[in-house]
Amino acid sequence: MDAMADFILKEAEAKESLRKRMSESAWEYYTGRYFFRSIMDLLFIGSLFYISINDHVSIPLWGLFPIAIALIALQESKRNTGRVDALIKLSELDSGTTNAAFKASPKQQDS
Repeated sequence: MDAMADFILKEAEAKESLRKRMSESAWEYYTGRYFFRSIMDLLFIGSLFYISINDHVSIPLWGLFPIAIALIALQESKRNTGRVDALIKLSELDSGTTNAAFKASPKQQDS
């Protein structure tokens, strides 16, 4: 009984985590989920600011915009990939339980 209850609890927690990942905002994703990601974002913004302020760096300001846009697009594509993966896993978990519930025994299939 305890093992079955633990399994059901873990499955419910996994489903809730997947639902949270699908519905979280960009702000929650970039700041709240991982400390390392927040530090990397701050370093990225700081380096762009440093390059734009200093004159001895040979990259013009208009050259920083494509770099910034490309890195932002990369981050957004990673976020959306994670959301789609969570949607697929959640649908697999939901369809697995419904398929198991609707499977009929051999006696029921004959009638």
